[in-house]
Amino acid sequence: MKVRKLHERIVAAPPARIAALIADFDRIWPTEIAPAPQPQGHRLSDAGLMLWEEFDRPGAARAFRVVRPPELQAENWFGLDLTEGATVVRHTLEGCAAGKNEAIWCERIEPPHDRIVEALLDNLEAAVASGDAR
Repeated sequence: MKVRKLHERIVAAPPARIAALIADFDRIWPTEIAPAPQPQGHRLSDAGLMLWEEFDRPGAARAFRVVRPPELQAENWFGLDLTEGATVVRHTLEGCAAGKNEAIWCERIEPPHDRIVEALLDNLEAAVASGDAR
């Protein structure tokens, strides 16, 4: 089963300011929904049902690929595009789920994924509005 999700928000800040916030999930992750991914060594993060590997994706502010479970092959990334006085922030997830992971994706991953990404974008906007761009 193919998987594709796109979340988009226009944020009134330059891309560099937004990239700094995205680089530090501890500042914008909605922990009221789920714990932030925990570092597990060089560029790996435990995200509960998944293990992510951060990688360099051309044009992305930050990108991850799923390395566990192996039946869920997916990448997700944040893209930033300058627009008039603001930045279009896009979170894209693309991949495929196979076998039992089709049901796991539909029932246990996709619903919280959407809530987490939307709340993360809310937190990003709030951090920008408050001037939090350490």
